[in-house]
Parts: sequence; structure tokens; C-alpha cells
Amino acid sequence: MTTVSHKLWHATIAATLLLACSTGLAAPKIEVTDSRVNGVYLVSVSDPDELATELQTLWLSTAKELCAGGTYRVEPKGHPVVREKRCSDALKSVNNGLQCLEVDASVFGKVICELAPPAASH
Repeated sequence: MTTVSHKLWHATIAATLLLACSTGLAAPKIEVTDSRVNGVYLVSVSDPDELATELQTLWLSTAKELCAGGTYRVEPKGHPVVREKRCSDALKSVNNGLQCLEVDASVFGKVICELAPPAASH
């Protein structure tokens, strides 16, 4: 696969993932950013209604799809950053006082696809 067709293939996969996850009303939000380095992506998954462990499963399947089912490394430290839904420092006024603004559960990390070594010629 040439570099141009390889990049086009990765862009198509990323666009398909974004489209598939944006069609549902309550679907998790998946963001894939191409780092402009071949086979390196920043992947973020968030959702206000899901547990972070569920989002991590989606994040891992997204990484696998981006790397065409091949092997990949994750940064930082070999696994994505996982954060449960939590209160932010910001407050909002509600009928009975103040309430914290919530930050959605999220999973974030860098995916580095490992290209398979070329087959030995006989």
C-alpha cells in the first residue's frame, strides 16, 4: 500500500468512526485526530451518560480499527488516560442554590500503529 493510499485509508476509517458514532442521539463522542505522522493518532472518547470503563472498551476498539487490526502501542504509559464523570471547579446557579458543572467521563490517548515487517522473500 502506498503512503498516499495508506493515509487515505486511515482518513476514511477515522471519518467512518466519527459518522457512526455521531448518528445516535446519546452515542459517545469519538474524536480522532491525525497527528500528520503516518500511523499516529490522538483518540478521545467521551459521554455524559456512560461509565469510563465502558468508554475504554470503545476507545480500544477504535484504536484497533485505526490500525487495521494490527498491533499498536498506546501513550502515555501503555494505556489511555481514563476519567470518570466528575464535578468541575465551575458552578452554576439552580433553583435551590449552586451546583457544580459536570465533566463527562472520558478516555484519551495516543495510538501508534506498528506496521508489520515485510514478509521474507524466498
